[in-house]
Amino acid sequence: MLKDANKLVQTTVIAAGGLALGAALEWYKLAEPSKNREVTLQNQIPTLFIHGYAGTRLSSGLMIKRFEHYGWGQKSTVIVVKADGRLKIKGDPSIPGGFIQVLFDKNRMSIIHQTDWLWRLMSYLKNNYGIEKINIIAHSMGGVTVLNFLSKFGISDRVPHVEKVVTLGVPFNDTEVGKDGKEIEYRPLTQYGPLTMAPLFSKIKKHRYIISPDTKFLNIAGDLENGTASDGSVSLDSVLSLRYLLPRQVYHEVIVKDKKASHSRLHENRQVDKMIGQFLFGKQALQAFADK
Repeated sequence: MLKDANKLVQTTVIAAGGLALGAALEWYKLAEPSKNREVTLQNQIPTLFIHGYAGTRLSSGLMIKRFEHYGWGQKSTVIVVKADGRLKIKGDPSIPGGFIQVLFDKNRMSIIHQTDWLWRLMSYLKNNYGIEKINIIAHSMGGVTVLNFLSKFGISDRVPHVEKVVTLGVPFNDTEVGKDGKEIEYRPLTQYGPLTMAPLFSKIKKHRYIISPDTKFLNIAGDLENGTASDGSVSLDSVLSLRYLLPRQVYHEVIVKDKKASHSRLHENRQVDKMIGQFLFGKQALQAFADK
């Protein structure tokens, strides 16, 4: 009886160890380039994935994994940006249509720091890998960084031209665009713009002419439909304030109304996946959902 009990304990320990090892391996893979080459659509433009405040490999890792499963592209590269701006690059960014995961080593730094890092990264991609065009998907604070970058370098020939931008739950008109506060910021929207403007929003507005008029935007907001008019962290007012900074012909916004449209789950939402796929890759991308 005692021997059987010992065997049971040993089996349980081995099984638990195996599960832990498997989980650790999956975590490791989320920040590694992929060897998957089963791409079913034609796309030559690489896509950058940029996380929000305190983001990790999980922020975009699972989304990229799903996009690979859909046949939309290959995770070609992982770029870790060090605090001093140095880049640690795994993989080959020059692979046509590749997915490039960006991870900020210091993931709680300011918009100013992140904008500088994004400039270094983008100029490096152009000068060292010959990348002329690029798409960007950004979540939360990462989207503010992208917009700030475009308001400074959007028409610069020293960086790749940004063709399309997807923003997810981005606090464009928040005073504190970093860590989530206890209170959601509300700045009512009028016919002409937000009733009040946060300092950074006002600054970007003054320089919006530097954003390329050819860059197209898909702005996605979440609404939990619980009376807060928000995704639980960012108000619809703040997300949708982007519409006042861009020409109507290049701007498209969508509000996802769902209990699963919370701030941290917008990048884990099948409905959002479909929108992004069609926006970036055209109707051919929807074939991945045809029989499901």
